[in-house]
Amino acid sequence: MKATPFPPSLHDKLILLVDDEPSILKATERGLMERGFTVKAVEGAEAAISAARSLKPALIVSDLVMPGTNGFELFQELRKQEEFTRVPFVFLTAVDDYYAKKFGRDLGSAAYITKPVDLDELERIILEKLGG
Repeated sequence: MKATPFPPSLHDKLILLVDDEPSILKATERGLMERGFTVKAVEGAEAAISAARSLKPALIVSDLVMPGTNGFELFQELRKQEEFTRVPFVFLTAVDDYYAKKFGRDLGSAAYITKPVDLDELERIILEKLGG
């Protein structure tokens, strides 16, 4: 698939991708990178907290169900820190449940999309949230 052209300013904006499933993480990372995005993929919420603090991502895409800290808890933990209060957070999960989606929206997430990942939809959301 051909990458959609977008403003060069978006090339410098890092997307932090979080999932506990290595194959999904790698495939999504590769798909976003092929579309021209700068991506850092990490396994699990604990690694995401550390990576977010050091890398200062422009947007975070996270799975919901992960061992230990889940995606909702990750979102809430990062939102406690001033530097992450305005970073768009997208849930990308296999949990296709009305109440989970509502809870994600009520928390203030930028989007809640379900797996299998639709890279066109994810790209559209990223471009919209990063001003592309």
